[in-house]
Amino acid sequence: MIKSHLMKKFIPLLILSVFSFGIVKAQLPNLGEIEQSKQRLTEISKQPFSFVNDTLQLFYLNKICKNYSLLTRLFADSGLYYTEKLYQKSVIANNDIYQLRALFFYSNFYIKKSLYTKALEVNLSTLKKCEEKNVICDDVWKINLRFGQIYYNIKEYDKTVIYIKKAIEYLEGKPNLSTELHLQLAECYRLGGVSSQILGNKEMAKNMFLNVVKHCELSKNDIQIAFAQSVMGDYYLDIERNTEEAKKYLDEADKIFTSKAYLQGKASLYSSYVTLYKLKNAPEKAEPYAKLMLANAIESKNNSVKYQALIDLSEISELQNNAQKAFAYYKEAMLLRDSTQKAQRINDLTEIQKRYDLEKMQIRYENEKLIQQRGTDFLQKQYEIAKLKSEKLAQDFNLESISRKLENEHALATQQALKIESDKQKNQQERLSKQLKVNELSNKLMLENQQQKSLLIIVGLISLLGISAMIYNFILRKKNRELLNKNHEIQEALLKGQSIERKRVANELHDNVGSLLSAVRVSLLTLNSTKLPNHDQKVYLQIQEMVENACREVRLISHNLLPEELEKFGLEVALEKMIERLNFSTPIEFTLNTKGLKEYYSDGITIDRKTAFHLYSICLELINNILKHSGATDAAMTFRKKEKTLELFVRDNGKGLQNYLKGQGLTSVEERVEAMNGIVEIESEIGEGTRTHISIPITQPAYASSQI
Repeated sequence: MIKSHLMKKFIPLLILSVFSFGIVKAQLPNLGEIEQSKQRLTEISKQPFSFVNDTLQLFYLNKICKNYSLLTRLFADSGLYYTEKLYQKSVIANNDIYQLRALFFYSNFYIKKSLYTKALEVNLSTLKKCEEKNVICDDVWKINLRFGQIYYNIKEYDKTVIYIKKAIEYLEGKPNLSTELHLQLAECYRLGGVSSQILGNKEMAKNMFLNVVKHCELSKNDIQIAFAQSVMGDYYLDIERNTEEAKKYLDEADKIFTSKAYLQGKASLYSSYVTLYKLKNAPEKAEPYAKLMLANAIESKNNSVKYQALIDLSEISELQNNAQKAFAYYKEAMLLRDSTQKAQRINDLTEIQKRYDLEKMQIRYENEKLIQQRGTDFLQKQYEIAKLKSEKLAQDFNLESISRKLENEHALATQQALKIESDKQKNQQERLSKQLKVNELSNKLMLENQQQKSLLIIVGLISLLGISAMIYNFILRKKNRELLNKNHEIQEALLKGQSIERKRVANELHDNVGSLLSAVRVSLLTLNSTKLPNHDQKVYLQIQEMVENACREVRLISHNLLPEELEKFGLEVALEKMIERLNFSTPIEFTLNTKGLKEYYSDGITIDRKTAFHLYSICLELINNILKHSGATDAAMTFRKKEKTLELFVRDNGKGLQNYLKGQGLTSVEERVEAMNGIVEIESEIGEGTRTHISIPITQPAYASSQI
């Protein structure tokens, strides 16, 4: 008796097919709404193409698919037809939202048609689409629910519980659930409860079923409340063996179904009442329900329910001491079982094949995801290595340029130049240390490449070692995360070291070289140039001018290596101070417009410190080119915001670039722009000045600091 009632756990899955006519009839208004939507879609498709008409077509296709999804499996083919049209239309229109909706509809209709392999394949595609960075997906819980439904139907109950718990966790975290979401959550708990019951987890099953009742009551849908009551009644029959509690829930469900004249609901209780009265040893009460159950099974041509009804009638007759009648029912049940055994074996083989296909598809998806992640990590590490090398070359160039200028300015700076050379050797030692770290990262990368090749060799065996592959995948991801954390620490240490080194070099230039040049200038001023011959007076004036230029250059270099304003107040203030100094000390009139930066700040977006330093260095290099080569009297620098892009425009009214050759300065500008994934364009005509346009994507929502 216990064994026969355990089969009832699967009977709710058959109710839709047993009473499909009643459900279709109850949902006929949806068919009328579908026809209206089809007619409207036809009218719009005949109109000229426009963005509005295109969007309206997507809207009505989505509406048609949604209404078909509410009907029984009889309408699954029609739903698939319009789902295909919705998906193709959304791909052409590049509309990610409707693409996702179409994928959800695909999996829904495939489940209705019992095409679980296709349903899983579509569900994996939906998950990939949601994981794309440029797609916002708030319906990941639906994907997990679909996975749970698929594994439930192929009787993989442990996996069902895993995915159902993920969907429940998401929905329970949402405030103010709608009626529809309460019912969806109740369905999650129902699937999880039945699966836990089959797996033997009594406590979890009970909690799940209680939540089914809770959320059906919150939905205020009487029919769903009645079904939830019947679920609790079945629980007390199957697990607790508590007939009194079970009868209380079943009677409440029957009362609601009767008041709503919902015959399908009443029919779903027949098997439960049969089991209830058999447990109470009341065969005279169980027999009418068993006969009703048999009649419905015959009418719907459902052999599984018919077999269960015959077995129940045989046991009831045995309890009534009617051996002849019991044998007749049992014989008829055995004949029915024998006639369906061949079809059952075919179904079992098909189910095994489906399970194999589903597991193989899941493993293939995990492997593709792992390989894709490996490729991304490899490119990221190569980019970081190239970036370290470019910064090293730029630092070498700056130190050599400073040394040459100091040697050419005056012989009195020789001692200081030797000191700078000593500092340069220390820097080279530091760079060698950093290079060793880079080599270490490269070796690790080569090791990972070897592991990746090994992984490709054993891909053919992964289908037989699914569980081992999943464990290996988890360990490998953990190692990758540790390696990414180490790379981040090295990058932060490198940036901090550069900042400290820039400060030190700037201080050395200002305090030592600047002091020496100031002393030279004072010494020159003490000479009486009027007593010198004319030729010597000219030499004296040239030397005095060279010393003045040297003092000005040293002050500018020491300040621009790491300006105090950029470190303390950020990019905008640093640029304003730089323009203020330039207008004070140069004959060129500079103007600055930072409206674009302010618009980003007003949107809650700040520029990270690396990007701020790159932008400042680019502005400094372009201004330096204007001062040295343009012969301009007016120059302007403008920042603009364009969607998720920050644009910089620099122009002057100078003589333009003649015989344009890209020097080290413009090369540095291009490298910095490329490091920020930006674009640089330079336009120049002789006699009409030079215009530089730089575009940099600012895609992250917020950065920790705008300081260096």
